[in-house]
Amino acid sequence: MVIEVIRNLHDLNSLLIREIRPTDYHAIDSIALALTPTWFTEAALPEIAQAVRNEHGRVAFKDGVQVGFATYNVSSDNQTAQLTWIAVHPDLHRQGVGGKLIESIERELSSEGVLKLEVCTVAATVQYEPYARTRSFYHAIGFNDVSVEPRGFPSGDDKLLLRKHML
Repeated sequence: MVIEVIRNLHDLNSLLIREIRPTDYHAIDSIALALTPTWFTEAALPEIAQAVRNEHGRVAFKDGVQVGFATYNVSSDNQTAQLTWIAVHPDLHRQGVGGKLIESIERELSSEGVLKLEVCTVAATVQYEPYARTRSFYHAIGFNDVSVEPRGFPSGDDKLLLRKHML
């Protein structure tokens, strides 16, 4: 099982990132489940599964074991991309996997002429430590706060839009 295998994987030298394939779906679903309910709600799981199967995405492997994923869409004018989901197995948080997933996506988007990458997350108006860490992650890799939409999520939480301009 993925959860048991990845407990000792902390060296990123053998991290592999590639496009998501159908053979990755089950492991991605398992990673999302491992982050529920701390980061994802039960209602989000089918949304994640749909995004993984229908959007652009990357998956991260460490020593052959899937440890994270990210999905995104590109606007019709090809100027902006929206990061829809990103997840790293909780045993590997703060190990650089999420940053490497974003770097991989940025390289592809930049080569296609996309200028901005955006992501939404729970705003700081909601006092919840896991999402304080999420916002810190985005800020550390170059995202800046753009706006807050009050009650922007179905849960009623305020939604923060962050943006990163690509070179």
